[in-house]
Amino acid sequence: MRSPEGPPPGERVAEPTAAKADEQVSALHSTYTTVNQYLYGNVGRGGVTGVAGAAPVSQGRATGPMRHEEITLLLERYAEPDAFADALAALRADHVVTLIGESGTGRRSGAVALLKKAINGGGRVIVLSPDITLDQLADRRFDAGNGYVVLDRVYDGSLNDAQADFAWRRVQERVHDSGAHLVVTTRPRMERALPTSVGHVVWTAPSTEQVLRLRLRLGGCTEETIAEAVKLIRLNCPVAKAAEVADGICAGGTPEEVWNDYDTGTHDTVRRWFHASGRTMREVLQVTTVAFAAGNGIRACEELFGLLDLHVGRQFAQGTAGGRFNTVSTPVASAAGQKGKDLGGKRDGGAEAALYDRRRAMLDIELLAVRQVPMGAVAREVVEFATPSHRRWVFIELCGLFGSDFWDGVQQWLSAVLSEPEAPCRPGTVAGDEFEVSMAAGLAMLATKDFEEVVTNYLVPWAQGQAGRRGQAMAVYVLWYMCQSDLGLDTTALDIARGWARSNSPELRGTAALAFSGWLGVRFPSDTVKWLWHLIANESGQGTAAAALAKLFALLVYHDEDPSRVLGLLTYRLGKHAATSGRTPLKSLTYRVVVMILCIRDASGRPVALRHFVLHPERGGALVDLWAQAFCYRPLRGLALKAFADHLTALPTLTEATVDMGRALGRGLRDRVSDPRERCALCTDLTRLTSGKQPQDAIRALLDELCMK
Repeated sequence: MRSPEGPPPGERVAEPTAAKADEQVSALHSTYTTVNQYLYGNVGRGGVTGVAGAAPVSQGRATGPMRHEEITLLLERYAEPDAFADALAALRADHVVTLIGESGTGRRSGAVALLKKAINGGGRVIVLSPDITLDQLADRRFDAGNGYVVLDRVYDGSLNDAQADFAWRRVQERVHDSGAHLVVTTRPRMERALPTSVGHVVWTAPSTEQVLRLRLRLGGCTEETIAEAVKLIRLNCPVAKAAEVADGICAGGTPEEVWNDYDTGTHDTVRRWFHASGRTMREVLQVTTVAFAAGNGIRACEELFGLLDLHVGRQFAQGTAGGRFNTVSTPVASAAGQKGKDLGGKRDGGAEAALYDRRRAMLDIELLAVRQVPMGAVAREVVEFATPSHRRWVFIELCGLFGSDFWDGVQQWLSAVLSEPEAPCRPGTVAGDEFEVSMAAGLAMLATKDFEEVVTNYLVPWAQGQAGRRGQAMAVYVLWYMCQSDLGLDTTALDIARGWARSNSPELRGTAALAFSGWLGVRFPSDTVKWLWHLIANESGQGTAAAALAKLFALLVYHDEDPSRVLGLLTYRLGKHAATSGRTPLKSLTYRVVVMILCIRDASGRPVALRHFVLHPERGGALVDLWAQAFCYRPLRGLALKAFADHLTALPTLTEATVDMGRALGRGLRDRVSDPRERCALCTDLTRLTSGKQPQDAIRALLDELCMK
């Protein structure tokens, strides 16, 4: 038997290309996670909000069975919109209904509420992938008594109208005959013609007054308080904001106080600022800077503004922006001229008023604020929006006020920051890392208003490598932010990455692999595993997709998400090769990916596979299967055994029950390595490789179980 010191030539896992791929994926995750932790105050679970100090949004797995507490939280104060009765009647009659509506109309909560009523409160609600096709829906199994939902179904355009109608009919018959119920949500532009085989209901949000009254009544408020709160409803108040107002009143605030607090964060506040008399283009550009760089230091924001002024401000120096703004954009000007009022009075004697103070002018803008971020024993000052919601409204106003000349300048500015050597926020610096993550948040917010601008001028060129590795990372960060934020763009991000994965461009496929390695993969694990394997099988040895799958496994384990989709894929692939004698390229590739995942460590140096086995021994069977098969695959046996032996030394950092874990590992391997000669060789090699290693009692327990006659 070959000595297990290492794989033979030609089967090296850590080839230079694979090592570079792993380095690229790891660096991508490190920057994103580090900025989230020290700047945005979370540990990566919910992701950045784009505004320092704002509460993170928890966005875990988007598919699979919904938890009871998740459904309860969603429906405990649910207000049924006008279309609810029609949708419920269609669902009960046909067992399938499609809700057509825009984002923010409550389609998700509406779908769950409909299903719970249709199945009379019993059964489970299971969320299916938005990437599922009609044929896959028609062929899948539906369990009687359960409710199924496809949120924001991705329309791929592969079927014409007649084919789509026939496919929908197959879906309806399958669900009906199974005794299940299915709700599909989609946006209006996704369907060219509505199939007649299933019911389609136009979905709109309930009225603001309806939501406010219901939540206040359920919160125990008096009718007098409810009437006062309703009387104060603001024009064009979104339903979600009305719910927040109701919660504030239920928590003890008076209607007038809570509505006044609401006013400080509304679109109207931002709109009034942009249209205020004397508003200058310089101020607009300063706010634009922070919209893309919220959370960066004061000096970084100053330098970024200076570069933006070069790319955009000069264009407006001789004219007006649609007649709306004065466009003073000279490098040095009086503070009074810039602000439309005398800033000198704010300083002792006003002696410096003749000189334009770029920092003071930015910090005096009422939409902006400075916050101190602790960094060990010191604190840094960063610039952010005074009210978190202002940032998104700023993008909406900018889109409404400026045309292509302005946005071309913004694109040139951002590209210059990413690529010019002397530009502010250089890569590898704190300011550079902060800017990359914050810019991603800004572009995601911009996409809610002008999706084509973001995809055409930023995401696709960057994903194609036109701005180098840094631009590629930025494209990935934007997709990750779409999945972690509350912008409702997670299925959009999946659709973009899927398109890149199917592309003929190696650069686009590589960017897709990177995107699937992170929060896109956490949100949609089933789809991610499918597309990553597609990339692995077609990437011609670059190793990016394989490294991405290993990193996704590590991320899922670190955040205590279920990695069974990753392990299930590998188990299935190995099973397909079980009866194949000799080596084939795909078989060798599969084993290399398996060993890569079994060898990976997290950012703290802990072995990921062993950690998952310790935390969830009830799920450990799949891992033991992979270990056993890797130990029996001659070309990579040595590497897999050495990594396993080294990983055992981390047991004391993972559990106090080291002996029990060692015994469980040994028993599992003994049951799976059934050939006596193979098991004897395994005992011999592991005994030699673990000689002198700690914890000796756990290793001894493992070997005793494994080598038992």
